[in-house]
Amino acid sequence: MARKLTSLRGSQIIVALALVFLLVLAVMAVTGDLMAPMNAARQSLRARLMPPGFEGRQGIHWLGTDSVGRDILSLIVAGARPAILVSGFAVALAALFGVSLGMFAGYRGGRMGGLLLYITNIQLAFPFFLLAVTIVGIMRPSIPLVVFVIALGCWVPFARISYSETMQVVEQEYIEAVRVMRGGTARILLRHVLPNILPNILVLATFALGTAIVMESGLSFVGLGVPTKTPTWGRMLSEGRDYISTAWWLTFFPGLAIFLLVLSINVCGERLRDITDPKQAGKQ
Repeated sequence: MARKLTSLRGSQIIVALALVFLLVLAVMAVTGDLMAPMNAARQSLRARLMPPGFEGRQGIHWLGTDSVGRDILSLIVAGARPAILVSGFAVALAALFGVSLGMFAGYRGGRMGGLLLYITNIQLAFPFFLLAVTIVGIMRPSIPLVVFVIALGCWVPFARISYSETMQVVEQEYIEAVRVMRGGTARILLRHVLPNILPNILVLATFALGTAIVMESGLSFVGLGVPTKTPTWGRMLSEGRDYISTAWWLTFFPGLAIFLLVLSINVCGERLRDITDPKQAGKQ
């Protein structure tokens, strides 16, 4: 019993730390450069490639400086905005499209459902990153395009989960009663189906957000990410790889930021799944 209580408290502490970290990054994403200790765009060739803890004219560079003398900590704070906002909009778009299509196909069934599964199987069989690089490479990189490409890679799980969950819900007797009362398709889907599948969709969206952040960082790493003046975390990794043997902090801290962000999202997603899953709730 004591071991279970200790384990439970430990998991609660981990979830609390993950929530605090996500809250801090969310504030960074909203405020942008306001929380940065220094001007992220200010360059100083005299202070280039300085290690963590170096004290320059602007103050102490706690995480060091990059190849043109910019403060790494300030760049990470400024880079939180594209990492979170772009990924968040992409997941929201993917959820809206995938859930709508999945619910409609699950409600109609038949050929509509088979067509949905066929399309999703094709996309799952195709390497997404190759598709993303092809699309962004052909077209001019922009924020809407990056959001669209990431959403294109995230909508399939939403559609498949919504499809299967909707098929189970529409078999219930009260759905047939609503049909007898001449309830429209939109009313059935929005008022009776969506509330039943929403908990699973929210859990899926949490994990999809972590995947989207990795996608955004990967596109930025190869130079096809969000076109901003301030480097994103993925672009910081790309710029620092040439100095990895002499200035390890250029890649370590941006990579650590990506790792901790995705880890915190997954921890919160696991906790949310335990809360919404009746079987897991019963065990607790």
